Amino acid sequence: MKKNASNSKDVKTYNRILIRNIIRKLGPIARYELAKETGLTPPTVTVIVNEFIEDGIVHEVGFGESSGGRRPVMLELNSKAAFIFAVRLQRDEVVTALFDIGGNILNQNKRTLDTSVAEDVVEAVGNSYDWLIENTGIDKEKVLCCGLASPGLINTHRGLIQHSSNLKWDKVPLGAMLSKRLYGIPVHVENISNAAALAEKEYGSGRGYHDLIYLNLSVGIGAGFIIGGEIYGGTRGYAGEIGHMTLMPDGGPECACGRLGCLEAICGVRAITERMKRELPDWIFEEYGVNKIKLNMSDLFLPSIVETKEVRMILTEVGRWVGITVANLVSIFNPELIILGGELPKAGGNFIEAVVEEMNKSVLKEFVGTVKVVRSKMKEDPPLIGAYTLALEMLFSIEKWNL
Repeated sequence: MKKNASNSKDVKTYNRILIRNIIRKLGPIARYELAKETGLTPPTVTVIVNEFIEDGIVHEVGFGESSGGRRPVMLELNSKAAFIFAVRLQRDEVVTALFDIGGNILNQNKRTLDTSVAEDVVEAVGNSYDWLIENTGIDKEKVLCCGLASPGLINTHRGLIQHSSNLKWDKVPLGAMLSKRLYGIPVHVENISNAAALAEKEYGSGRGYHDLIYLNLSVGIGAGFIIGGEIYGGTRGYAGEIGHMTLMPDGGPECACGRLGCLEAICGVRAITERMKRELPDWIFEEYGVNKIKLNMSDLFLPSIVETKEVRMILTEVGRWVGITVANLVSIFNPELIILGGELPKAGGNFIEAVVEEMNKSVLKEFVGTVKVVRSKMKEDPPLIGAYTLALEMLFSIEKWNL
């Protein structure tokens, strides 16, 4: 008897989750369409839908087209029924945002800070959360999940940052620490490149693709893999740390990880800006009014600077290194699509052309023309959107929301 009761409860839980997810993805949708999509009986669908309406999770939004009888009442998820807190963490920077479950950003906040001390980062994220709650005026009790995208080797099941050379962290239980600061809401921690890859698949250039790779070309460099429509993390979830592939084993520049010749030490944003400070003639900085000491990548996106011969030469060389890396990934994974994201691709066409040209030189001829290489065109921050998406999936796997 106990076993049957348990099975009955499990079936009801599964049915509730299934119906809620279908309304989220296909709504507005009629009850008879829900029954058809789920294979459940109309009375079962009606009972569960009525519970959702009573809880304020689903609402009726008018009538659909008639197929011969009465026009069906259409159902849609109430986007304001619950909210999600999303965080994108990077060296010296934290971006936070509050989303509704319809994917709308209610408000967001960006902070610059020293990210080397985990406790300080957690407190800063918590303060930002409090500020966002206060300034949006939503009920804190309706914020049900948090998603966080971070650089480093991450155990997603435990919410543990195993190691991050950019943040200078080792074995930091970030998920548990942040959950405590956020008054107990669950926190899903994911690698920043994986989160971005998921965002691109769901909302960006990767829609409709099942096998794609997202390259995050920023202060750190990493890759997020979508294989067969799902994030591929490898045995321990550490796949994608391409920034620490050795390209110059002898005499290469020192990387933040302590080794020499890593891709990140050659093509990371910080490495490029430091190189330009060393190699560009002073007249370029003087003519275009750029502070050499405080040089950053946004300065280099100015068309007048990007188009100088000296800058083009450096960006072309960097693009070739990235192209070699992309060629290796294409040879191993044979993806349909490569998306170049982060700050570096914003440097423009010269860089992208160098990547594609070198990739085509470095792969077998059979691979040429089989993979599309594009620059990310998402208006919002892909890792932040990915953090939201992961938290949303977490939320919609829970049977009952405590509203």
